[in-house]
Amino acid sequence: MALATADSAAEILSNLNINAGDWPPNLVKNLHLLPADQIELAKMLSEMGQSHLFQHWAEPGVEDDQKKAFFAQVAKLNSSYPGGLASYIQTARELLADSKTGKNPYDGFTPSVPTGEILSFGDDNFINFEEAGVKEAQNAAFVLVAGGLGERLGYNGIKVALPAETTTGTCFLQSYIESILALQEASGMLTRGTCQKEIPFVIMTSDDTHTRTLDLLESNSYFGMKPAQVKLLKQEKVACLDDNDARLALDPHNKYKIQTKPHGHGDVHSLLYSSGLLNLWHDAGLRWVIFFQDTNGLLFKAIPASLGVSATKQYHVNSIAVQRKAKEAIGGITRLTHSDVLRKVIMSEIAESVATTRFGEVTTSQTTGELQNIQAAYRLNGKNYLKWFQLVQTFLKGKGKLSHLLGTGPEKGDPKFEAWDEEDSMVMSWLWNSMTPDISDTCMFLSTAKDIWESIRQTYSKVKDATQVYEVKIKTAALKQGNKSVTEYAILLKNLWQEMDHYQCIEMKCSEDATTLKKFIEKDRVYDFLAGLNVEFDQVRVQILGKQDLPSLNEVISMVRAEESRRGVMLDSVHVEGSAMVSNGGKNQSLEQLPVSENGKGDSAKTSNRDNLWCTYCKKPRHTRDRCWKLHGKPSTSSKEWGYKGGQPRNQGQAHMTAMELNQEKSQEQGELDKKEIEKLRSLLGTLEKATGVCSLAHSGRSMVINVEYNQLDPLLRATGHPDGDVNCETGYSPFPGNINQLILELGPYIEELTKTGGAIKEFVNPKYKDASKTSFKSSTRLECMMQDYPKTLPPSARVGFTVMDTWLAYAPVKNNSEDAAKVPKGNPYHSATSGEMAIYRANSLILKKAGVQMEDPVQQVFSGQEVEVWPRVTWKPKWGLTFAEIKRKISGSCSISQRSTMALKGHDIFLEDLSLDGALIINSIDGAEVKVGGSIQNKGWLLESIDYKDIAIPEELRIRGFQINKLEQLEETYVEPGKFTLKP
Repeated sequence: MALATADSAAEILSNLNINAGDWPPNLVKNLHLLPADQIELAKMLSEMGQSHLFQHWAEPGVEDDQKKAFFAQVAKLNSSYPGGLASYIQTARELLADSKTGKNPYDGFTPSVPTGEILSFGDDNFINFEEAGVKEAQNAAFVLVAGGLGERLGYNGIKVALPAETTTGTCFLQSYIESILALQEASGMLTRGTCQKEIPFVIMTSDDTHTRTLDLLESNSYFGMKPAQVKLLKQEKVACLDDNDARLALDPHNKYKIQTKPHGHGDVHSLLYSSGLLNLWHDAGLRWVIFFQDTNGLLFKAIPASLGVSATKQYHVNSIAVQRKAKEAIGGITRLTHSDVLRKVIMSEIAESVATTRFGEVTTSQTTGELQNIQAAYRLNGKNYLKWFQLVQTFLKGKGKLSHLLGTGPEKGDPKFEAWDEEDSMVMSWLWNSMTPDISDTCMFLSTAKDIWESIRQTYSKVKDATQVYEVKIKTAALKQGNKSVTEYAILLKNLWQEMDHYQCIEMKCSEDATTLKKFIEKDRVYDFLAGLNVEFDQVRVQILGKQDLPSLNEVISMVRAEESRRGVMLDSVHVEGSAMVSNGGKNQSLEQLPVSENGKGDSAKTSNRDNLWCTYCKKPRHTRDRCWKLHGKPSTSSKEWGYKGGQPRNQGQAHMTAMELNQEKSQEQGELDKKEIEKLRSLLGTLEKATGVCSLAHSGRSMVINVEYNQLDPLLRATGHPDGDVNCETGYSPFPGNINQLILELGPYIEELTKTGGAIKEFVNPKYKDASKTSFKSSTRLECMMQDYPKTLPPSARVGFTVMDTWLAYAPVKNNSEDAAKVPKGNPYHSATSGEMAIYRANSLILKKAGVQMEDPVQQVFSGQEVEVWPRVTWKPKWGLTFAEIKRKISGSCSISQRSTMALKGHDIFLEDLSLDGALIINSIDGAEVKVGGSIQNKGWLLESIDYKDIAIPEELRIRGFQINKLEQLEETYVEPGKFTLKP
């Protein structure tokens, strides 16, 4: 038998062209047990230096089933990791090598405060964002990262089954589902009057939580959500590592089993990618994916406004954040810019100074391709993208520099790359200068001209944007000739039509259909043009429409212009075209250049008919571009230097200053960089060029907005020119917002990025070494990844921002047990079940207070060694108060609630009118039942009683809080039928 087995193994190895001496002997002996695919896995393990796994394998015929189970586990580990086990081992070796040498992952990066939105609860801005977010909610999918048990909390169940608060006993999962359903209903009502879309809900589970999560859902009828809306994705574990060579660790109790541990919640991205759900959502018209973690009872109070920010600001990634004290144990959202990017910025500044290239001047650079700046009227301002795009592209194409926008220059290593790269810096500088400062600031740290070009295109092109199409349609329908010349009127219409062509992007598969469509569109535009003409062109309009074959658009415009010219001659029209020149002192000047008379009213013979004037800048009548307040600012009417109200200052008797003169004057005020400043820049550049190491975080030349852990942010700031490190600013908080691991991602760019990475997220390793030699571990380690590290792989053009909320409104995690929480220094957050529940009461009380309810101040109480503020125990179903505007609408008159009170509102249409509550009030109502609650309600109420968290006779979900509720007396009413009701004792 042994001989046959050996012969079989030899034959297998021979077929694979493998020398048996290169393989572990015990593995060779057992090869006959393995099918072809598992033999390939064995080959991979041997090649990756994992022979130790087979060192203690038994002889063939002994424990064969366990050997097969081993390879079944290897197959699972291989298939569940992007790139397979070989990729996992290789990555682990690289990261472990960096860890051993003490390499800083942030080498070469400089931190700065990123761009985001800071909201103040209850103001108009917040309310507007909330409304925008509710409208967008039907286009979102929600993803709950819930892979953990509650053991760390002293709770043996799954964390999502833990009650968020004990007044109603609502568990976290129920609260989340009811919040999503409330958003679903409200979004449908705001957009179409009825809810048409069901919001998808994904829960990431683990081996430990999958079955129990499913049981919780099924035993509670999915808390009102349709089962088809809910999808569970189970996260697999990854192999543990024994040493710096990334040798896989065996289970100490089973030589046929590899030790595994969780990979981290970053796996949610690969699970969504591999499940195919993202593409299904995209095809269904969804736009957003919202990620949140399992035990934050306040999160959904922040989601509507944050989603509104994402939609309004068009963020690809929006991190929901909170105010953060300097050095507080919470990560800070930070922009990290690599030295290569800073080097480019400085080079462009030097190049700009040397070339004396100033925006608005017709100045030629002597160093980088003779680039010219465009006229100030075409500077990108967020509303003129099409003109800016056409001008920039045409100009660069004419100069042979289009490769900088396309990114098709020579590769690194090419002898021509250095010169091209320096030229790219000049193009970057020119692009920045062709924008208004607020726009250029958003792409100042992008690393190439192509990145800037793409970022601007994604932000402002708005191709296929229904809102833009609608807006252009409205403008086109409303446009009339009025005081405009035919030429000016036609130009305005053509500009609108060009915008429409850009936004609609109609693609025809058949050339004949394309020709037909083109003719149809042109005919439609002829009608639009004719419809907006003044009544004096009725005769020519009738002639054109009476033709058997309608002329082309250009022919129609030409015919109308000819009629305009004829009328001008025959009727001796005083209308002056914007280009008409008149003689003045032997010099040709336009009407806009005519001198102003001494009485300040100008030459009445030439300017009396101001109704015929037209401004080519603001597109309004009765003035010219040279006297446009919108362009030049409103003058002081008391100044004697103005020819007439709205005019320009006199300049030697002439009320005109050319655009060139204005820009030259502005340039002189700004001044050029002097030699000393240039030398400072060159010195700084030299410093940056000495930056050490190659960043393992991302390739050089990157700028990204990511979470930086609090214990890394402070030393990083100190190492990059901030001697005080992470300090509070004038607001009393750190300028770096606190990361709470809640993300809103735009679905389209998210799919594009995961397609590139296969769903993989940047990993890290955190081994615990036995000693300073860093040669061995105290226990096995593994690679980990975090959900919030997704932005690390994004291109520089990605729009990554944040939305800061008040901490009391958005963040109350439950992650510490009572004993650990009691050890937290006073003044720092406990993050326990006790503090989490009290935070819910505090948030609800403060919201009601903001809405006009008189809320009695809280009292301080100690539960399980934790001193907390105890506010009135106020709770409500999400459908009662989804947004602040909705809550304000349901409160009227003079309402007050005492500190010892409890109030639970479990219905949609419950209104508080002149309510005075001192006790416990519970209202239950079905949809369709409108209940008005008022008057004075007083009873013994519900009291909080301290309990011993070590008393095992008390249920765990109460014991971990250190208190329980003694329900002495309450007023409770239930309304099970539709109708209008009043409760007023």
